[in-house]
Amino acid sequence: MNFAASVRRMSLLGILLGSSAITSLRAEEIKLNVMTYNIMVELSKVEGIPPWKKRREANLELLKKHDLDLIAIQEPTPRQLESIVDGLPGYGCVQDEKFTDAAILYRTELFEVMEKGQWWLSPTPEKAMSKGFGNFLPRILVWARMKHRPTNREFIVASTHFDNSLPSQVKMAKLCQEQFKPLIAKNLPMIWMGDFNTDQERGDYPTLVSNGWHDAYLASPKASKDGHDDNVGTFPGHTRRIDHIFLHGPVKATSWQTLPWKEGEMALSDHYPVMAQLIITDG
Repeated sequence: MNFAASVRRMSLLGILLGSSAITSLRAEEIKLNVMTYNIMVELSKVEGIPPWKKRREANLELLKKHDLDLIAIQEPTPRQLESIVDGLPGYGCVQDEKFTDAAILYRTELFEVMEKGQWWLSPTPEKAMSKGFGNFLPRILVWARMKHRPTNREFIVASTHFDNSLPSQVKMAKLCQEQFKPLIAKNLPMIWMGDFNTDQERGDYPTLVSNGWHDAYLASPKASKDGHDDNVGTFPGHTRRIDHIFLHGPVKATSWQTLPWKEGEMALSDHYPVMAQLIITDG
């Protein structure tokens, strides 16, 4: 083989190897369908919304329909959460053993829980069932470090439910930013979902999107440039956006939407599910 032919062969080999490397990098991207949903406590008696036993099947049908990889659920009782998990074969659940106000459902075929934890939204976050921010009920954040089985890549996902009293949301936002610091130090993509009872006028939205966090809502065509608006309501009869999906690190949203009930349909909760398509990039 002459020198010129050898160079051409080496160049072709380099191109092929380069293409293979690019393909490999792209294969490391993880696409996720995620949802945060305050499913409304079964014991509530809100006018126009049936008891849980009447809306359970419709809610399960909704969750199954959207082929979700991760679901952050807020407000279920232990019995209610058990009925949801029982109705969704193939999903595992991360939760406190007794207090299920926030939980994470995940596809067991896709994810393995490598580590999990929680803190209470109070001045003593390590103390179970603690309060102290002006809230009547305890509030909790649960989190999990997940391994994506097909790629062996890891990320962190969290679910929470802030109280609906002031100034508790402000204090809870500040607490969570402090509590997240050791998790952020792991240098993993992070997804933080929940009912924050915080919009542009109530609570402390700027703190929620500080320290490197950004709002998946930016992927919505209705969002303002910086996301500091309430153009899309996350519960019936309002334009307020209080249910959020926040992202940190090499993860971005490609779409964001609410799933409101159609006129004439049964109301499934006093909140709409909020769904986003995410991509965990190669960093």
